[in-house]
Amino acid sequence: MTQMRTSTTRLFAVAATLMATVFGVWAASPARAPSISQGIEPFKLMMNAKDLSQAELVDYTFVFH
Repeated sequence: MTQMRTSTTRLFAVAATLMATVFGVWAASPARAPSISQGIEPFKLMMNAKDLSQAELVDYTFVFH
């Protein structure tokens, strides 16, 4: 009984590992990656960006009490 439980556990572990590997390869496949040739031009986006919010840094490094 213990040997059967061990082999079943190993079988499920191998199946889970195989499924995770297949999913990782599918998710990282270049067919799903967006291509730049679809009409998005990053340079024009950067040049035409207006009224963007700006981060303000308040430096409290030398605050003395």
